[in-house]
Amino acid sequence: MGIAGFRKVGLSLLVIGIAIVMSACSDRKPDAASEQRAEAGDEIQTDVVELKAVTMGTEPASGMDSFYKQLDAMTIDDLGITVRFVFIPWGEEKNEIGRAIATKEYDLYVGGFWTDFKQYAKRNAFVDLAPMLNEVPALAEHYGDVLERAMLDGKLYGIPSFGKPGAGYQGVLYREDLRQQWGLPVLDSFEALEQYLYKAKEQYPDTPMINDKRFGDLLWQLLAGGDYYTIVNDYAVAPVKDPYKVMSKYDTPEYEQIVRKAKQWYEDGVVDRDILASQGNETSKTFELMKADRKPLEFSNHFGAVSGNYIDVLKARYPEQQFGWLDIGFDLYPATVFLPKVSVDSSSMISIGSNSSYPLLALKFLEKAHTDQSYYDLLMYGVEGENYKLDNGRVSYEGIPEQNRKPGWTGLTDGYMSYPSKAPGEWQSIIDKLTVTEGPKLAEANGIDPYEGFIFDTSVVSEELERLEKIRQAYVQPLSVGVSVDIDSELAEMRSELKDAGMTEYLNALQSQLYSYAKSRSARR
Repeated sequence: MGIAGFRKVGLSLLVIGIAIVMSACSDRKPDAASEQRAEAGDEIQTDVVELKAVTMGTEPASGMDSFYKQLDAMTIDDLGITVRFVFIPWGEEKNEIGRAIATKEYDLYVGGFWTDFKQYAKRNAFVDLAPMLNEVPALAEHYGDVLERAMLDGKLYGIPSFGKPGAGYQGVLYREDLRQQWGLPVLDSFEALEQYLYKAKEQYPDTPMINDKRFGDLLWQLLAGGDYYTIVNDYAVAPVKDPYKVMSKYDTPEYEQIVRKAKQWYEDGVVDRDILASQGNETSKTFELMKADRKPLEFSNHFGAVSGNYIDVLKARYPEQQFGWLDIGFDLYPATVFLPKVSVDSSSMISIGSNSSYPLLALKFLEKAHTDQSYYDLLMYGVEGENYKLDNGRVSYEGIPEQNRKPGWTGLTDGYMSYPSKAPGEWQSIIDKLTVTEGPKLAEANGIDPYEGFIFDTSVVSEELERLEKIRQAYVQPLSVGVSVDIDSELAEMRSELKDAGMTEYLNALQSQLYSYAKSRSARR
């Protein structure tokens, strides 16, 4: 019987009796949902409403019935809602998220620096949550001033993921047992990594070691990450020694070095010959190759994804294999490891669609997700015993079938709610080093990122950005992944095209805003 049935005028005594019995069996008031919807300014209705949410990854083969049973028991009782998730596989996430937003079918979306979040936010695709924060005091208290740093043009278009200090971001996963077997040096430098790549190519001749066209970005970090900061996107960088001096990434001598290195790797077969035809994210393909023992490394990924998705599965299949992690920040450029940065240019977000009929209920659900451990555990890990295990306060996947592991709700990650991980074998010491012991100390010693709180207002160069993106796709992308014939002439042509597209105007606008930010930051000290 629906909750609405208990509210109709003229109920029979029998129905009233049933209502009294049901009310006595539940802590939740029958009209809690309508009361909260009324607070939100929504149309008052007494039926339980369903919110639809988007998340990334593959739905687990088992456990979702139990997941929704447990989730419904909490959300109906607390908020008068149910929530149903649609899983979008990784690969073409930017396009798929865009399609989901265009349908206006969902109440809760995910996105951030890895999607076109800013563009959609400025088109009013998401609700401004700032005026509603007084309705979710526990969430506001949990985040403190962090939510202010996640604003865009004074508006809060999403609740960001919330990290603790530590290291472990972009890097390379490799087989430590093979490195030792092949007699190669410890992977603590670019030169050592390159030796490993070439030996792996020799030993696995049928598999390209690099198949993700984002590898040019990682190559930049590997070779130039100690000399330059990337300010807001691929176009502009600043010297580490002068972080508020803007310059084009593509005019630096280091970029030419990267182009030549990429071409060398491409011609030597380290890079897939069809690299330009690859998807925007090929990590799923690499994972399948590693599970089949056909590839001994993952070149383009971040530590959280590797720790959370790769290691347990690979170690369960191949207990004898040992893994290592070359962390670009911690291992190569430790001075660039800062306290967690929160902004629309660096964070993952969960947003509420402007099309939602129940924005306050959706926000209250997010409040529960970030402040109630039962909600967080279920949404992040799934059903205990089916999707994960807890072992002495650590999350473990030992004995959990690979297909039953549930991806956490994308964008929900909260370092102050998460459990530490229990990892198999040698990986535990790597996790602890980066996230528990040495990594946090390093981040706290280095302090905040030089661009913390800076948001580039691109509205003044929106036309230039549109033209620059076309040039990036046509000229920059091929050069960055090694697909070139005459580097010198192609570099000159690329730079000329970028200039004609408005690179100078773009850099000038960024420089002006960055100088203003630097002055205000200096005044606050």
